Amino acid sequence: MIAVMMAALMSSLTSIFNSSSTLFTMDIWQRIRPRASERELMVVGRVFILFLVALSIVWIPVIQTANSGQLFDYIQAITSYLAPPITTVFIMAIFWGRVNEQGAFWGLMVGLVVGTVRMVMEFVYGTPSCGEKDLRPALLKDVHYLYFALILLALTALIITAVSLCTAPIPEQHVTMNRNPKPHTFK
Repeated sequence: MIAVMMAALMSSLTSIFNSSSTLFTMDIWQRIRPRASERELMVVGRVFILFLVALSIVWIPVIQTANSGQLFDYIQAITSYLAPPITTVFIMAIFWGRVNEQGAFWGLMVGLVVGTVRMVMEFVYGTPSCGEKDLRPALLKDVHYLYFALILLALTALIITAVSLCTAPIPEQHVTMNRNPKPHTFK
């Protein structure tokens, strides 16, 4: 059973490391060195994987101190601080044709800053042990991270809406999605 769990973990980690390495090599390194050879890109990708492995190992104590070492709660909390703005921009851009670039940008930026501030506060103040008096600010003590995710989603949606309505809409010739109320029929 342990071998199966380790194999699943290794499979997930190698996928993440390879994807991250590819993103770094193709999107960042090639901009720094546009004439990099295939061999150089391969070496940079492998070195970046080693960097990610080292960073992951160094990050283990942080995970153990956050949320009393409960990995599931840690992952959910971090996701609750960073995912709602991205989700809100994506969903609103699909379902509301009035969303424009400025609204999406400022909604995403404000949402990510607010989520990052909450995440940093979580690390700075930590979680008190059972029986200890909770001296954290009310934002941490009284608002669970899942409720915070809903608040962050609503805040991001409000900012996207306000900025999109206060700025010019995207011209129709630049809108690629068909917003025709009549459905397409196939012949």
